[in-house]
This record gives sequence, structure tokens and C-alpha cells, in this order.
Amino acid sequence: MKSKIVTIMVAVSILLLYGIAIGGGSESSKEAQLEKLVKELIKENRQLNKRLQAVEQELSTLKAQRQTVTAEDVNELQVAEDAQEEQWYKRFSLSGGVTGLLMGTLGDANSVDNIRSTQDGAYTIDLNIDADFSKWGKFFVHFEGGDGDGLNNDVPSFSVPNYDAYKTTIGLDQAALTISEAFYEFSFYEDRFGFDIGKMDISVLFDENEAAGDETTQFMSNIFVKSMGVNIPEGDSFYCPAFMVRAQPVDLLEFKVIGAGVAEHGDDSVWHNPFDNGMIIGQLNIMPGLFGKKGNYRFYGWLDKRRYIKAKELARFPASDHEAGHKYADDSLYGWGLSFDQELVNGVTGFARYSQTVTDDRALWNGDDNFWTLIPIDKSWSVGFQLDGGLWNRGGDAFGFGFAQTILTDDYEKSRSHTANEKYIEAYYRFMVVDRFALTGDFQWIQNAGGNSRMDDIYIWGIRSQVDF
Repeated sequence: MKSKIVTIMVAVSILLLYGIAIGGGSESSKEAQLEKLVKELIKENRQLNKRLQAVEQELSTLKAQRQTVTAEDVNELQVAEDAQEEQWYKRFSLSGGVTGLLMGTLGDANSVDNIRSTQDGAYTIDLNIDADFSKWGKFFVHFEGGDGDGLNNDVPSFSVPNYDAYKTTIGLDQAALTISEAFYEFSFYEDRFGFDIGKMDISVLFDENEAAGDETTQFMSNIFVKSMGVNIPEGDSFYCPAFMVRAQPVDLLEFKVIGAGVAEHGDDSVWHNPFDNGMIIGQLNIMPGLFGKKGNYRFYGWLDKRRYIKAKELARFPASDHEAGHKYADDSLYGWGLSFDQELVNGVTGFARYSQTVTDDRALWNGDDNFWTLIPIDKSWSVGFQLDGGLWNRGGDAFGFGFAQTILTDDYEKSRSHTANEKYIEAYYRFMVVDRFALTGDFQWIQNAGGNSRMDDIYIWGIRSQVDF
């Protein structure tokens, strides 16, 4: 294009000069000069065409060389990436957190069980190491330690006030850092399918909730975090051998199947015959995105094949020999539940949780006390909401409020007098002091603690600190 423009400009310039030069000449001389000029233009055009062809040839050669160099560069880049992957320390990442808690009761709560005004502290430390093996999956190790229970040992409620408590004490005021989880995860097809296997905390694998599912940043009481530990019995060991298979074929649906060895076998741990008398859980999560808002509607069912016994069977054995009934304990426990969270408007998320044991009126063997424990609850539910601090220009803050209840089994009510269903209220405000450091003020109210209608109402305050790194 540039060559053509140059040719035209040259021709125009010559014609202008020619016009000036011959403007006053005769007709014959003008024709002769014009003919001479045309010949010169033809000659010049031929020379320009030759130069243009040479330039095009040179550009073609450079283009081919550029493609060759690009391919070589790509190959060298791939070699460099492969070399970088061989540097093992670059495949690891580290994260963690420290949770501190101070709790106390308000006033002299209950002369029945002699619960007085008291304050208790607790702390936990979490350390996570993740190893990314690229296309070959990931490996996770979770170290955890802590001391103190808060008020868990002082308040006789079914739902513990401090669900984060995890004691790993090895001496007075000394706590060990233990391996809570160590598992492998493999995913494929853009993380829509995958499986996990190893030592895991199965309580975090199902019954999740965006507004009520994290005891370090949201509600503190068990009943507002998980149904497991309230009317779904926790495993004999809190962390246990487990596997999970998950699939999300479309954005709307996610499926999970979880298996875990939750039963200790006499003096042996849950790692002895890990999937004998274990637990199986299946969950469906529907994510409809109603009105353009995020929401999760989880439905799950669970089967606990530990050796349970019908409550009525306990009468066959003398109180001094309850262990004799262990050979008759061949009943399972199963049930179902749901956990909903839905963003209602910007910054406001509502939640609801419900779970029910279908095979109620069962007793579970308590290996620590060598006694049968009558399962007191067959249903529990909770509702509430969370407000994001962005509503009042405090993006890291949050306010939460919830109301909950546990429902006693028929046999438990018959075995005791003055029974009533427990009721709970909890409210908290999380204040983000600086990035990765938050303080939370918490208030809890419990009515009919332990299913005892004669128990005075219990009021609990709490202050929690959370540092993440």
C-alpha cells in the first residue's frame, strides 16, 4: 500500500513539473516531452514493482522465522514450567487460624443443678497444609490443638454453647498439636466431579449452611452450626477414616455420598475394621439462583450402623450388668434432614435447618462409662438470618440471629418427670478490627436445659477473637 502511494506521488510530482516546464511550449514539443515522461514512468513503475516483490519476499521469510522462534519459545517455556513443578516446595500452601473465647453466665442461674455465675475460656489453633499435585490431585493435612471448653461442662444443655471447643491437653495448661485430618482429593472435568479419601471430619462434609455453619465466625452454639452432635450422634472418634464421592453435572445440582468408620471396637480405635458398623450419608444440594440470588437447598439422609439397642430392651438387664445387653445391640439408626440458606435481598441471608431420627427411642453404648445412653432427642430445628455489614458500610462485619428447639423422644419423656423441649436463642455481632482479625460479641439464651422444665432460664455472654493467616 505504501509503495503504491509512493508511485502515485512520484507520478503526480513529475506531471506537475512537466506541466510547469512545458506550459508555454509548442504542441509537437509537448507531445515529445509527454511521450518521454510516460516512458520514464513505466520504467520507474517496473523498478518499484521489483522492489515491492523483494520486500514481500523478505517479509515472508521473516514471518516463517518468527513462527519457528515462537515454537521454540513455547517449548522452552514448557520445559521451564516442568522444571518449576519439580521444585516440590512450590506445590505447598499454608493457612490457619487462632480462635480465642471467653464465656460466662449472667446471674445465678439455677439452684437445681447449682449453676452459679462463672466464666470460662477456651482456644483452638488450626493449621492447614495443602499440597497441589496439579492434574494428579491434592493432599490436605489439618493440624489442630486447643484447651478449654467454655461453658460446655457447666451448662447441662443438649446443644453445647461452644461448638469450637477441642481439647488436646497433654498436661496442665499444655496442649498438643494433633493431626485432625489427612486426606487426598482428586477432581476432574473442571472440578465438577471428584472424590476424597483419608482421615476427615465428616461433620463438615454435609449439612453445610452459608449463614449458619462456621463456629469460628458465625454462631457459637452447636444447634446453629450442625445437627450432628445434637440429634445425629457424633462418631466415637471426632475425626475418622472416611471417603466422599461428589458430582455436579449441572450448575443447579450437586450430589454427595459419604462413608465413614465412626465406631470404636472395644479397645481398638475406629481404624480397626474402619467400615464395620460405620455411617453412610447421601446429600442432594439444589442451587436454583432464585431471582438472581444465591441459595442452597440441601437434603440429606444418613444411616448409622453402630450397635444400637431399643430402649425397651434395656429393662431386660439389671443396672449392674447393662453391658450384657451389648450382644443384642444390632439395631441401626437412620434419619434425614435439610439445611437451607437463601439470600433474600442484597446483604440479607435467611437460613433454616431441620433433622429427624426416623428410628427413635434407641440407646447407644457409651464405652467411656461402660453404660447405655438413652438417646434423648429425635428432632431438632433452627431458623434465623444473617446481615452483611456492607449494609452499613462495614463490609467485614456481620450480625446474626437464630431461634432453635430440640424435641424429646417419647421414651425419654416417659423415663423422667418434669420434661420439656429445649429452646435456644442466639445473637452475635462480628466486628472486623483489621483485615484477618475479628472480634465477636455473642449472647445465648437456653430454656429447659437438658429437657428439664424445672431448670431456670440460662443466659450466656461470649467474646470471641479470630485471627486468620
